[in-house]
Amino acid sequence: MKFKAVSSNNRKINLNMDLINVYCSRYVPGTPFDIEVVRRQKKISDPMRRYYFGVVLSTYAEHLGYDADENLLLHRQLKIVYFKVQPDEKGVYRNKDIPSVYSNESELGLSVKQEFTEWVKRKAAKDGVYVPDPGE
Repeated sequence: MKFKAVSSNNRKINLNMDLINVYCSRYVPGTPFDIEVVRRQKKISDPMRRYYFGVVLSTYAEHLGYDADENLLLHRQLKIVYFKVQPDEKGVYRNKDIPSVYSNESELGLSVKQEFTEWVKRKAAKDGVYVPDPGE
């Protein structure tokens, strides 16, 4: 388990030892642990992913009447239509059949991401939604 901590003004780390002890209590007494302290690194987001989820999808979802927490539902529905995913014998769309477009583990190339983003923008335009370009 990872524990997050922040150093104080005196450059000392205050840990919640109660939480750590509760976590460690599930192991046999005398179990050795390796503890590593590393500085948190800022994650760099893919600019295309940020543009798609921050501008394209949110603008389109707002026009269609989706709440902000329903954007991923719309994204999933768009992927099903774009990739022509078929339901299983029970009529359920399984996550394993729907390809991941913007995840780090995605096997799709950059051109597929661009085509998908442009397809969503064209679909939004047909519904009367203006989606600004990344430079605007």
